[in-house]
Amino acid sequence: MTNHTDVVVIGAGIVGASCAYELASRGLHVTVLERENAPARGSTGRSAAGVRVQFTTRPNIELSMYSLPVYRTFRERHGFEVGYRDIGYLLLVPPDRWEDHLASVALQQSLGAPVDVLTPDEARRYVPLATDGLAGATYGPWDGVIDPHMATHAWVNMGRQAGVDYRFNHTVTALRPERDGWRVDTAAGSLSCGHLVNAAGAWSCVIARLAGLEIPVRPKRIQIFLSGPIADERVYPLTIDLETGVYLRSEGDRILFGLDTHADDGFTEGVDWNWLEEVLLTGVDRFPWWVDLGVDRQGSWWGYYGVTPDNSPVIGYNPGARGWVDACGFSGHGIMHAPATGLAVSELIADGLSHTLDVAAFRHGRFEDAGVEVEVNIF
Repeated sequence: MTNHTDVVVIGAGIVGASCAYELASRGLHVTVLERENAPARGSTGRSAAGVRVQFTTRPNIELSMYSLPVYRTFRERHGFEVGYRDIGYLLLVPPDRWEDHLASVALQQSLGAPVDVLTPDEARRYVPLATDGLAGATYGPWDGVIDPHMATHAWVNMGRQAGVDYRFNHTVTALRPERDGWRVDTAAGSLSCGHLVNAAGAWSCVIARLAGLEIPVRPKRIQIFLSGPIADERVYPLTIDLETGVYLRSEGDRILFGLDTHADDGFTEGVDWNWLEEVLLTGVDRFPWWVDLGVDRQGSWWGYYGVTPDNSPVIGYNPGARGWVDACGFSGHGIMHAPATGLAVSELIADGLSHTLDVAAFRHGRFEDAGVEVEVNIF
């Protein structure tokens, strides 16, 4: 039998869960379809889980300036823990990027973001490193990490309390427009809805093609490695060497580390262990203690980013289809911008426009414009 709902959200990652909760909070009947058997089983659960304000473009900074206070006060607001820890982001900047980086810091600070400018020697207070070739560093005290599973499950629980119908093990097989919205087919049955939200992350382009639509989002594989135990009792911030792209952060008595410049287009699966050697060789000049770094192969993992040409998301009504809203292409920062995105999508559908946050910069048609501003701080 065909069921009717106001909104179908495709995807039960952190963005889809945030959208579903916010939509239900506006009094809409929402059904979430997820092909996996639980939330956060795709890109959300396989990320490095960082949240930060240190972006280079105003629209992304503004999304962070809304979202990070939500994470910082989530328990007070909603009664759920999300595992937020303000361990900070430490960005290590080479001379050829220093001037542009300081301009980004000035923009961040003008929008209310707390960001500290450090000398190379001051950066060593946070993590042991070689300072050769560094012009300086910046540190964001609001920046840090959350637990993506805890946060997604929090929104799922809140959504269920608000009436969201979650349907797991429901793979979308066909999509077609009908009179006032969309018909959504799955192997378990069909639904009709007035609005559809595509929050399928790296798979959002696949979902769009079911409806004959194209969105400029492509999957890229990421690989995250886990070290063996280390002796240093300090908590390392999420530290990125902007010259090489190597990053690390504490995870208990170990560190997570990686290098995303190797990310492959397409749905390439598995950890490439040959790449591990390249990561270690690239990072050892900046972090000489990596010479003795052990690696936990069972604790390492891989996942996907859904990326766009300008490294910023697509949020808004798809111009090729009535009642279709895309919320995807976050290029690795879907976790940090999920609170803002859920709010914006709910306002677009319930009110006809996003009035709390201006998401016009994330419109579909921007890629046809000359001089599209590219987000540089993508890690």
